[in-house]
Amino acid sequence: MNVGIFLVNYLRCPDFFLPLQKPKAKAMFKVYIPEPAYQGIMKAEEQQAPNARSYLYKLLKQQPVQLLKAADNERYKAHPENVLKNSTALYLLDVSPAEALNIQKRYGVMCQSSASPDISTLIDINDEHTTEEKEPLGRGWDSVLDSVERLPSNALILTDRYLFKNTNANYGNGFDNVRSILTELLPRELETNYQITVVYDKNSIDPLYTFDTIAKRLSAIPAELGYTQPVTVEVLGITDKNDTYYHLHNRRIVSNYFVVKMDYKLAAFNKTIGTAEQTIIPQVLFTEDSLNRRSSPPLKSLQQVTNALRAFSQSLASSNTNHNSYLYAVNGQRMERCIAIRNRLIK
Repeated sequence: MNVGIFLVNYLRCPDFFLPLQKPKAKAMFKVYIPEPAYQGIMKAEEQQAPNARSYLYKLLKQQPVQLLKAADNERYKAHPENVLKNSTALYLLDVSPAEALNIQKRYGVMCQSSASPDISTLIDINDEHTTEEKEPLGRGWDSVLDSVERLPSNALILTDRYLFKNTNANYGNGFDNVRSILTELLPRELETNYQITVVYDKNSIDPLYTFDTIAKRLSAIPAELGYTQPVTVEVLGITDKNDTYYHLHNRRIVSNYFVVKMDYKLAAFNKTIGTAEQTIIPQVLFTEDSLNRRSSPPLKSLQQVTNALRAFSQSLASSNTNHNSYLYAVNGQRMERCIAIRNRLIK
């Protein structure tokens, strides 16, 4: 470019010449709490010695907090569906414990009475499960997910670039494992649309599969399990020509309040028999050490997945996006291109 033309253009629009910025990480987890309840907790706890303060206090000091006025609280009581606007939050509302539990069951979002908050379900018990190839492990996914399957949930993300690499169940059939995972995790009392996103490498699949057959078979699983509530199943097949590919190397199961980490493969079982030597670790959002600022919370691992997919989703409107670097389908229907990822975990 001619130097003179460059200077003119730079003066007109200097931001155009700045390097593209990676989207800022969004704070997924937030605590919504009435201001009087928050102030009461702070006042009581700060009279205690630092080492005697509760994990609730430490959580409120470390994580984003949205203070609610009386009118805000009343709006949530009148329209509890509004908790879906931040479905990875903890809502401590001025309601009875029974009302809070009802909201939690109906919308898959953690809700408690501010008069009796209990965050113990958000503090991980550090379970891990080590599988041996061709050896049984308890009840398979049913055992592995015991510590997280009762947490509120309205969305799920499964990422494994090689999920559909094998048809042979002895080496890990992707469909069988997704079916087993959904058997444990799909909530039966939910009154809102459950959202599932599956991400894999579209070029690393068994020759017997195609993207279209994978998308159709995945979308059929909830109905096969007798799940009658509405479900959205979106499938994203990426390639190494897409930046997202390099941010999703780790195999993960992500939901509103937990992440499951795998060393090697998500297709970890043939029924109850391990398909590989690996350790599988289900974790909720925080640990005691993370609340005491001695380690990173599991929330950070969860956010690595959601941030990668959010960056992909935000990039789709750019004229520089290579739409040939991925394939995308919703409820078994292949789309010409993806406009945005629909999963509420990345909103």
